[in-house]
Amino acid sequence: MRGVVLLLAAGEGSRFGTSVPKSFVELAGLPLLRWAADGAASAELVSAIVVATSAGCEERALSVLEGLSKPVHVVAGGPTRQASASAACGASPETDAFAVHDAARALCPPALFDAALSALDLWDAVCPVVPVSDTIKEVAADRVVATLERDKLAFVQTPQAFRADVYRRAHAEAAASGFVGTDDAALVERIGIEVHVIGGDVRNLKVTTAHDLDVAATLLG
Repeated sequence: MRGVVLLLAAGEGSRFGTSVPKSFVELAGLPLLRWAADGAASAELVSAIVVATSAGCEERALSVLEGLSKPVHVVAGGPTRQASASAACGASPETDAFAVHDAARALCPPALFDAALSALDLWDAVCPVVPVSDTIKEVAADRVVATLERDKLAFVQTPQAFRADVYRRAHAEAAASGFVGTDDAALVERIGIEVHVIGGDVRNLKVTTAHDLDVAATLLG
């Protein structure tokens, strides 16, 4: 199923020790936003990209995205990730599906966008996951409460893909009730839609700190 990528790029760059929005931090000479957009644009099933950037940075984002191989629209994001996703959704051209992606996951391979969107031929909602390799413990204050079953845990990545009608309904119901989720899949789970999983990619790390940026540069090298 073909779809529109909602590329969320309104995060702050405070953990980098800079006032520059995170999506404009450079990796190997290009902003993270451009790396992420190029990956999405290279996917066969992506028809267009809508970028939600920090308010006031729309023109800068358009400049960074000049020459992209797919149609691109830029809108101002909101104060939260969820608000930015909603703004991007509202500015999207007509589509049957959305793939929601964090610009901070700048090295996402095009094949993962295609895998997520093609899985919507079978399911309403999909997210890529990577198995947990470490032992995970639940803690409270300074003590261990429980050791969780590692086989039932996974690291969740983006792009998360959804049929368009399901995604719009999930956001509308969350807004109406004041619910805020940590990712888009949580909004869809909340309205009773099963979210299926596909294999993620270890290269698809989220660049949050300067150390992550160094790791991403090593992966590129």
